Amino acid sequence: MTMKIPSKIENPRYDEPLCSRCGLCMGNAWPEEETLQSCVFNTGWLGIHEERLFGRRRNSADKNELAFGITRRRFNARMNKPIEGAQWGGIITRIALKAFESGLVDGVVTLHGSHLQPKAALATSVAEIIESKGNRPVLSPTLIALHTAWKKGIKKLLVIGAPCHIHAVRDFKSRHQYLKDTEIHVVGIPCTDNLEAAHMRYVFSQVSRNPESIISLEFMQDYRVHIKHENGKTEKIPYFCLPPSVLKPGVFSNSCMSCFDYLNSLSDITVGYFGAPFSSDWKLQWLLVRTEKGERLFDLIRNEVEVSAEEGRGDAIPSVKASIKSTEAQILKPELTGQRKSMPKPFGELLCFLQSIKGPRGIEFARYSVHIHAIRNYLFVKHLTPDRLKILVPEHILELVRGYGL
Repeated sequence: MTMKIPSKIENPRYDEPLCSRCGLCMGNAWPEEETLQSCVFNTGWLGIHEERLFGRRRNSADKNELAFGITRRRFNARMNKPIEGAQWGGIITRIALKAFESGLVDGVVTLHGSHLQPKAALATSVAEIIESKGNRPVLSPTLIALHTAWKKGIKKLLVIGAPCHIHAVRDFKSRHQYLKDTEIHVVGIPCTDNLEAAHMRYVFSQVSRNPESIISLEFMQDYRVHIKHENGKTEKIPYFCLPPSVLKPGVFSNSCMSCFDYLNSLSDITVGYFGAPFSSDWKLQWLLVRTEKGERLFDLIRNEVEVSAEEGRGDAIPSVKASIKSTEAQILKPELTGQRKSMPKPFGELLCFLQSIKGPRGIEFARYSVHIHAIRNYLFVKHLTPDRLKILVPEHILELVRGYGL
């Protein structure tokens, strides 16, 4: 099927309602006005939500808790037998399968469909859970399946989702009676810089000569964007050589530019990759166990994974400071950002080499990414939607940006 690729992406309209298409208000099991009360863009990120889940708010004086959220423990893990077709080896898919097969849950709120056309799914069989494997890197209405689960009377659920999904689930369950008797376990996916499907096609068209065959695109710890194609080949582009046209506001969703929970801090367990050392086979992942339920979920696969201690190298802070000026320009002068020329690839590769020697790696790379995205999004909200500043930005983010003199 031929992709329909937009010719350009305009700068965003800031008067449009913030919406991440999470799906909570798209079903018909309960009134729309009740679901909108739990929209994260109405309730704000973290803060009271963390206090409700953990009994306290995060300690901003703890540099790891400031960046990564409240955790019981963090470590790296690799599946002994990776699941074929799973983008990262299949830890999330395997957790879902074991939770279902063990009777811990009777259904899994997840996604089916292609990588650019995801569909909300309530998986209630092994085959349906396996069908959910793989990445859907676009705004996805996952929580439509929560309506389906409630109408079917399922009382034990696993929810797999991005931060906006999980904030909505946590708030809705605490606010209304519909899910009061439903036991919910949560696997969180780290998420930032998400796009609408049409915008993702635009990005594909800007970064590759074969955009129609791309199945995934990830910013990796070797300071390159890895672009996977249907034939198994991978293109690698230094961050520094990306076309400026794909970095300006208007490409990424306004909702994602207003997000302050990169690491899905309200999940029971977060499963991602960018805090782990770079692995060329994409199989090493970084796990953040946050709650007792998260421990229970990991226990289900403990004997199926190789675990190693989290590690870090370098110092994220100087790299963040060095990136602030260009980040401010990206937000405040998007029309100029889109007109800049790309760095020649040889220079970009040289910078990748230098960063591999002295740049942040492992959890320091994760810290860098969390900090610079928090700063970028703070600037986006402050300068472009200032009326939302008090609603959206949690106190620990304000402390973080103050630490950089902003």
